[in-house]
Amino acid sequence: MNAASAPAKLNKGRITILLVFLTCALPIAAAFYLYFFDKPEGTNNYGTILDPQVDVSTDVFKNINGDDFTMQQVADKWVLIQVISSNCDEVCQNTMYFQRQARASKGKEQGRIERVVFVTDDGPLKTLLLRQFPDVHFVRASEDQLKSWLPLEQGIVGNKGSADIGTVRDHVFVADPLGHVMMRFPPNNTLQFDKFRKDVSRLLWASNIG
Repeated sequence: MNAASAPAKLNKGRITILLVFLTCALPIAAAFYLYFFDKPEGTNNYGTILDPQVDVSTDVFKNINGDDFTMQQVADKWVLIQVISSNCDEVCQNTMYFQRQARASKGKEQGRIERVVFVTDDGPLKTLLLRQFPDVHFVRASEDQLKSWLPLEQGIVGNKGSADIGTVRDHVFVADPLGHVMMRFPPNNTLQFDKFRKDVSRLLWASNIG
């Protein structure tokens, strides 16, 4: 090494060290910026994750045969919950169909999913409806009995989606195997089956319980 080449090699070493430092520091700085100054509001979920979650009701309801029914009877399962009137229209039936198909798509795992449909009046349900959905728990309950634990407000970020909230009859809710209502899907009249099914699949895939 001669005297002239020594400073050049020293500078090259410093540049290498600086590049290594920047390579390590830039991702951290970017993550810091995104978290504190540009925090994304969206998620991969189609349904809205509820925060805080709400415990399912402990009330004793009556099913359409007049027998007692409690949400604790479907504990340890993922539960899809829908609220309808006895005059279940096309949107109502379509929503029930989506739930049936999403459950069936899980094959051997479909036993991890229960479906509960609350009927908010005393009118008779159509025989055809009962035949189409024989594995559904049809339960009588007033809308007031459901409002307190099927939340419409939790999970809204700012005003996102607030205009589409509607009533408890406009959404499918999900209760986890621990008895917490933790997700609300978009209004039934806009529900997209593929996205709905993927969310149900993600919940089962991510969970070791239920």
